[in-house]
Amino acid sequence: MGESTAFLTGKTVLVTGGGTGIGRAIAAAMAARGGTVFISGRREEPLRDTAALIEASGGTCHRIVADVSQEPDVRRLMVAIRDATGGLDVLVNNAGLFRTGSVHDMSTEDFDLMFASNVRGVFVTTKEAVHLMQGRKGANVINISSIAGTRTDPGMGVYEASKAAVNTLTKVMAKELASLGIRVNAIAPGPTATPALYEGRDDPEAQEQARRDFATAVPFGRIAEPEEVARLAIFLASGEADFISGSITSIDGAMGY
Repeated sequence: MGESTAFLTGKTVLVTGGGTGIGRAIAAAMAARGGTVFISGRREEPLRDTAALIEASGGTCHRIVADVSQEPDVRRLMVAIRDATGGLDVLVNNAGLFRTGSVHDMSTEDFDLMFASNVRGVFVTTKEAVHLMQGRKGANVINISSIAGTRTDPGMGVYEASKAAVNTLTKVMAKELASLGIRVNAIAPGPTATPALYEGRDDPEAQEQARRDFATAVPFGRIAEPEEVARLAIFLASGEADFISGSITSIDGAMGY
């Protein structure tokens, strides 16, 4: 028998980087399943827009400005969740940065920014969240990785290395947190229609050309929509996936590695 579509009723969900793109889609999908959703991000405006979208559909969403690479911010976030609901059932580590550039051209600042957000953020947020998750039936963590985590493309090395680190953390955390009853999995999207896809391209025509260029690399002939990634997150968060932990599931239209 399949699980109720409202399986998150009475449960608390945190989606980092929940203001735009994949994070927004996942937050909306979790709220639609009955979850009390918290979203975090470094900018207030996107968080406000996402919360308004969720609330207009009858969902519950709390927004908190926080930088997941900074421990004080993450601790403040966890205190707010604890005070509001008493615990956390689903953590989606979605916050991340995307920068391109060869190893000999990329600035050290961009290197540090990507690893701080993409790797340190996953580590710090999960570390602090465990205290709110242990002992809660069905508690689970979903890390948003990328198919870049298994690739070696010129100009993408630092980003790919950061997502490879996320994959390793996912597998290790799955083993370490199993004794606490917490599952840990990762989703590895291919090219997806999010603001990050159009980094450095403000012109709509340039964005559409980028979309077409990415689509040519996908056997299905198109890129993913954020809502498609969100549907996979819903499955991994549900009881239907209660023996799945340590997995890294790609969603890339057969683009492969």
